[in-house]
Amino acid sequence: MSSLIVGVNQQLISFNNAYKQAKLTLDTLYNHVEHYHGFFYHFLDIKTGKRFMKNEISTIDTALCLCGVVAVSSFFKQEIEVLANQILDRVDWKHFVFKKENKLYFHMAYNPDKDGDYTHGKAGFVHQWDMFAEQLMMYVLAAKQIPELALDLYHGFKRYKVNDHGKEFVMTPGNTLFVYQFPLAWFNLKDIVDDQGFSWFDNAKAATLNHQRCSLEHQDKYKTFSTYLFGFTASITEKGYRVFKGLPNIQQELVTDGTVSPSGPLGSFPLIPDIAYQSLLKMLKIKGLYGPYGLYDAFNIKEDSTWITNRYYGINQGLILLMLDAVTNQSVYDAFMQHPNITYGMEVLRWKKR
Repeated sequence: MSSLIVGVNQQLISFNNAYKQAKLTLDTLYNHVEHYHGFFYHFLDIKTGKRFMKNEISTIDTALCLCGVVAVSSFFKQEIEVLANQILDRVDWKHFVFKKENKLYFHMAYNPDKDGDYTHGKAGFVHQWDMFAEQLMMYVLAAKQIPELALDLYHGFKRYKVNDHGKEFVMTPGNTLFVYQFPLAWFNLKDIVDDQGFSWFDNAKAATLNHQRCSLEHQDKYKTFSTYLFGFTASITEKGYRVFKGLPNIQQELVTDGTVSPSGPLGSFPLIPDIAYQSLLKMLKIKGLYGPYGLYDAFNIKEDSTWITNRYYGINQGLILLMLDAVTNQSVYDAFMQHPNITYGMEVLRWKKR
């Protein structure tokens, strides 16, 4: 949905055609996609909109979807705004809130089947957002419906602070790069701090530079890594889909096979624009890496050969697209950040200009 805004701004699609596409998508989400208290399943059957196999109802995947809903609502207005509000108002955030050891948390997911994904033989709620990950947008989105709980929920999750060569940042437990990037695909937080004076933008920048340094420290073993080709994120590899982890992390174990996804450095464009630009130039020179829909999802340079996938993952391509827009036109940022639910949610969380 957010890409439609970029398309209109770049004159790749007319406003009217983009409007029709956004309306069809929102109509599908509201009237034809299976949901639970307004939350969507992680995977859907593309032909029916019904749940795919026994996957979970996912708060984070719903939240990512809602960011797109908010963006098109703000940009297109009219009928789009009406449909978007119906989707946003249907989400029952309070249903996923619970208290543990005197702290409020969101459950991560719900699965009605005891033999379903992530259930471990017991149907019901699955784990909780008790650590920093990619869920930041959830607290802002939920604030309109549960303003009395949103700030406590935001302060409830644990912040793992690490000092990496003199740079301190709050680390996601696995220290996977996309976690720092995803919220910033919609939230322009460059000059925003919370009520503790903490900047999630600065935090993501420090984490990104940590990924670059960690990659360089292991470039003797993994030939892909260099100053402009770096990052431990989630992508396809020669052995299937993997989620890589940089150091430090909770397990203190580097997880990589040397594969780099373009979404790593390019998904960091607002954070390190000069480095990301050089990374883009470097990758455009790798023969076979650029295809019909842009840079392929991943590659791995070895002593005697270079592996390049022929696959695209929409979520990684989308991240690259939005982060490029964030440093060129900010069309998605402008639409998203002016939506009343977002301005209100940021007020509730006491996020403000520094």
